[in-house]
Amino acid sequence: MTIKKERQENYYQTSDLLICSVLVYFDHILQEVDKADSSRCIFAIKKTGNTDKLLNDFYNSRLLIEPNKFQAIQKDIKRRIYN
Repeated sequence: MTIKKERQENYYQTSDLLICSVLVYFDHILQEVDKADSSRCIFAIKKTGNTDKLLNDFYNSRLLIEPNKFQAIQKDIKRRIYN
């Protein structure tokens, strides 16, 4: 099995900071920030059993978050992007 195929099966990839932040907020692991493209980065987030449900709830506005914790997560992700 190639790494790329393994990544597609076990990781959710997105360039959307908000989606990445939501998944990390709900205990997903941000495995990698791919900065190969200078115009955007790709987040690789380890999938869990509830990844699809969380994404569905996100797109249907059914998630509640604690703002301070969410802001701290976004700051940490941005730190990983820029450092």
